[in-house]
Amino acid sequence: MRRPTLTTLAAALMIGALPATGVATATLHRPVPRILSASWGTDDAVGCPSGEQGLDNIPVTFNWFIRRASIQPADFRILRSDGSVATPTCALQFPPDEPDEAQTVNLIGVFGDSSGPTPVAVRVVGALRGKAPGAREWRRVGRLPKVGVDPLSGGPYIVDAWTLMPSIYRGDPNRCTVGQTFVRVMWSNGLTAYPSGEEVGAPVAASYRALYRLPNGRTVVIAPLEVADLHDHETSFNADNMHDLCLPRPPRGAKLSGVTIAADLIQDPNGDPNLAQKFRVNPHGP
Repeated sequence: MRRPTLTTLAAALMIGALPATGVATATLHRPVPRILSASWGTDDAVGCPSGEQGLDNIPVTFNWFIRRASIQPADFRILRSDGSVATPTCALQFPPDEPDEAQTVNLIGVFGDSSGPTPVAVRVVGALRGKAPGAREWRRVGRLPKVGVDPLSGGPYIVDAWTLMPSIYRGDPNRCTVGQTFVRVMWSNGLTAYPSGEEVGAPVAASYRALYRLPNGRTVVIAPLEVADLHDHETSFNADNMHDLCLPRPPRGAKLSGVTIAADLIQDPNGDPNLAQKFRVNPHGP
């Protein structure tokens, strides 16, 4: 059997000129809800809408969209390194706050301190409701197994990538304005340019690559024409944890298999840079 090969970008774009579909399925195959990541974002640096300030935050990402109306702070428990347990002061879908960005819940509260104790795990204990992207019906999420909390000093990393379907994407105010296929890349934490802390720009767009597997087993690599879902809020401090890759149409029958980007281009709200990312898409869903 011939081993899969990695073709060049030029070859990918030549193949892309052939008749292609490049159309996302109506619903992602994600029958079971899962937490993808929980990352300690800031220490004593954020607040809640009710006025409390000087709090910590932990963005929690899911493989499903979470229904905003179902979110309550008491749905979550934060386990600390000394064995104590905290409940968030507030739980928000912010900074990612658009209808097609509902995979993240930002937990804000008193979770620990950089000198200890520190937050080490998150558990869902409440009555959240959610659905796979593209699905019609909201379903009960139920209790989920606890997941570890990434340390404050860890940089952001990719946790999910999927092709945006027109039914979800057409109303997005920050959507791609070029390209024919659009890939949502979700990270573990908020994203700005490293080391400036400004909104990401040309270096990030130039480094991203989307990997597609062809029916014959070969892999093609496609560079985005642009990166969208930028400038969501007035300040870059509130930049969310998602980028949209605006791609030319991939070859017929090709399936998204991964996303890559070089190191030291993106930082989280704590100023920690990303490592090089070679994210692989699970064909059976995350």
